[in-house]
Amino acid sequence: MGKRYYWLKLPEGFFRQKPIKKLRKIAGGDTYTIIYLKMLLIAMKQDGKIYFEGVEDDFYEELALELDEDSENVKVTVLFLIRQGLMELVDETEYRLTECDKMVGSESASAERMRRMREKKASLCDSEVTRQLRIGDVEIEKEIEKDKEIEKDTICPEVITSEQNVFISLPLVTGSGSFDVTINYLNSLRQLYPAIDVEQEFRKMYAWLDSNPKNRKTERGIKRFITGWLGRAQDKAPAMRSAAPDNRRMTTGQYMESTADWYGGGN
Repeated sequence: MGKRYYWLKLPEGFFRQKPIKKLRKIAGGDTYTIIYLKMLLIAMKQDGKIYFEGVEDDFYEELALELDEDSENVKVTVLFLIRQGLMELVDETEYRLTECDKMVGSESASAERMRRMREKKASLCDSEVTRQLRIGDVEIEKEIEKDKEIEKDTICPEVITSEQNVFISLPLVTGSGSFDVTINYLNSLRQLYPAIDVEQEFRKMYAWLDSNPKNRKTERGIKRFITGWLGRAQDKAPAMRSAAPDNRRMTTGQYMESTADWYGGGN
């Protein structure tokens, strides 16, 4: 997935809004306002949402950990935002900052590159330099189209990268990209959960996350999700799988060779 840039655009009258004025007048209000801004910065890459992943006992403690703020101050801020309609509970693990979408700007890396090229081209008067920049624009457009074709033709979620060491990529919350499950990580899990088909469980995880985008995890919470999934599957397994011990200690090269047919290498 291509890199994307995000920024928070505070409206000119942000600090003149009545809820923000009221928040700042509370004792310690400037601290609460800073906490709100920090929450917006987290949520802007997640479709305006903040997730409770269960790392701490409650949402306020976990959010305070992420923001590096006092949990009581975070709790006061969250309760105020909910009362003012600036924040709402979607479910027990998901909160939405209602004004966040209006204040977020973003662009892809390719668009950012094109914008810089256009700005540079506009500042140059030499016709020959301008002509070269136009050629550069054409090449960039070709690269973008090529990337789109590659994405369009990609059907199988099990990605073969240039490093040839990624088994599957699990989608994360919107804007956070994906989590690459490397062959080394896969092999370590196969040893920890010998009673199940770990590879197949990862395919199931991908299908479930793909079908339930609202339940996707953050980069920090995805490993907890993986081990929880595999642990439940292990508990339900009727008996140990009969797998040769050597298979659980395969190198990356050996594993990729043994799964060549699955990737289409056997055709």
